Amino acid sequence: YQKLSLVTRAELSRTEITVPSMEYDTNALWIDAEASVLSEVMLDYDAGVHALSHALVAVAPLFVPCTSSDLDCDHTRQGCTRILLFDVRAGGAGTTAQLWRHFFQPNGMLPAAINLLEYCPSYCDESGFQGGCPACLQSVPCVNFHQNLSRRAGLHIARRMLGRIQQSELYRHNASAEQSRKKDEEITPLPLTPSSPKHCKTPSSSTNDTTPRRLKRERALRNARDLVSAQKRQIVVGRPTWPMDQNEGNGQAIDSGYDTKT
Repeated sequence: YQKLSLVTRAELSRTEITVPSMEYDTNALWIDAEASVLSEVMLDYDAGVHALSHALVAVAPLFVPCTSSDLDCDHTRQGCTRILLFDVRAGGAGTTAQLWRHFFQPNGMLPAAINLLEYCPSYCDESGFQGGCPACLQSVPCVNFHQNLSRRAGLHIARRMLGRIQQSELYRHNASAEQSRKKDEEITPLPLTPSSPKHCKTPSSSTNDTTPRRLKRERALRNARDLVSAQKRQIVVGRPTWPMDQNEGNGQAIDSGYDTKT
C-alpha cells in the first residue's frame, strides 16, 4: 500500500504486504517480444512490455465477449520480455482460448493495441502523461498502481511484434482469405450505354423489396384506394353512422360502434 500526503497527494512511503500466494489452474497465452529491439528502448523496455500488456487487455473486449475483469496480464515483470495474458477465473473462462486467433488476423489484437497506444481518446500524450491515463492504459486493474508504464516503448515493441507475426504462415493465410472475401463482396456495375440496351433493367413489381419506405408507400396507396371506392359507393368511412346516411340514395352505412343517438 502507499502513504500519500493529505495536502500534496505525494507518495510518502510504500509498504508491501506479504500474503500467502494463491495458486489455481487456468488458461493463458503468451508472446515473447523480440530481443533485437532491446537496444532501441533499453531503458524503458520493461515499461514498454507492461504498457503493451495493459493495451492488449483493454482491447480484448472488442474481439471476444468478455470484460476487463475476465482477463489479466502479468504485472510482476519477472520475465520482462514476455507478454502473458490469462483468464482470471479458475479453470479458465475460455477467453484466451478464443483470443489467440485474433493475433493472426489482419485487423486483430495487435493493430488495435497499436492504435490505442498511438492515439489516446483523451490525448494524454499531449499533456505529458507518457504512462497512460484511465481512458487508455489505466483502464485495467494493476497491482503496481499503474506504475512503470511507457506508451512510447510499448508502441515500438508492438510494431516490431506485428511485423514478426505478419511473416507467419497462419497470418498470411488469414490475410489471403480476407482479401478473397472482400473481392467476392465487391459488386462491379454493368456499363449502361445506348448501344447496349440489354443491360438496362427496369424494376419489376414482383421484386421482394421490403424497405420501410416502400411498405409505407404501399400502405398509403391502399388507404387511398379504399377511400375512393367508399366515395363511389357512398359508404361512410371513419365517422359514426347517422340516419340521413341511410336515406340518401342507395347508399350503405357502416356501423363503427359509436352511439348513433342524437
